[in-house]
Amino acid sequence: MSHVLSSLKNKVTLFYILALVPVLAILFYSPLSVIIPAYGFILLYLKSQKLHTFKNADHIQKIVGFFLIIASFFVYYLLGRVFPDVGFYGGANYIVYLLGLFLVFFELSALKEAFAPLFLIAAATSTSQIELFLKPYLAPYSNDFALLIASILKTLGMNVSVSHSSDMALLSFYSMHGNLIMTAFVYECIGVYSALTFSIILVVVLFEDPSDLKVKLLFSALGVLGTFIVNIIRVTIIFITDYFYGAEAGGQIHYIIGYILFSAWIVCFLYLYSKRQTVLGKIRSLWRKEV
Repeated sequence: MSHVLSSLKNKVTLFYILALVPVLAILFYSPLSVIIPAYGFILLYLKSQKLHTFKNADHIQKIVGFFLIIASFFVYYLLGRVFPDVGFYGGANYIVYLLGLFLVFFELSALKEAFAPLFLIAAATSTSQIELFLKPYLAPYSNDFALLIASILKTLGMNVSVSHSSDMALLSFYSMHGNLIMTAFVYECIGVYSALTFSIILVVVLFEDPSDLKVKLLFSALGVLGTFIVNIIRVTIIFITDYFYGAEAGGQIHYIIGYILFSAWIVCFLYLYSKRQTVLGKIRSLWRKEV
């Protein structure tokens, strides 16, 4: 029995060593692109105890796995035809490599443990492309978003005007120092990137959670809505900074406030989700009082 356990442990250890090697390759070819694959590896490493329970792959499955591992090094030549700026070795290569590695080391049912890490890498590395794909459909709403922000600023006492063009809105106002500040609202202001990023985190977290589907859907809706509200707060803070301290200060805030608010919202959401039974109980209690 001890021999079997030792064999399983050695197999899983070798699996993780081989899974880490491509992360180092990505670090060599593109240091800035290594963050997402590294997170994927960490997420995969957290499943080490579960991987000990799976049996070995059969011979046919191992052959398919070896083929995918070899093919993973040639993904660049396929993607390069569609995305000229893709790196020689990146997230897409790593996904194919990990899939092949799973097929070589474990029985087919182990692939369910690969979903969250592979989804994280695939979705996160393709977020920019998805954002560009959605642009023709969502860009017209930048005008509506500008009007919403202008309404909030007017409520706060700022004299704001909005002019429109086909693909953007121009918001104008005078700061407290009398300087005219004019800002164009473009597609990126809507917050699509942050919504996509939050959705990726949401899928990874909820996939691993055994809660009821209705509870997951409810919190998913609340999470996406909260992300939209956080983006409204982000843009409003930028304009308030412009108003009181000038465009230069507003520009500095613009680069950091999004990361701060989004990170705080992620922590807040995950905390609320961890206390979901208490939160749902309070919602039901308030609902009964209203009825």
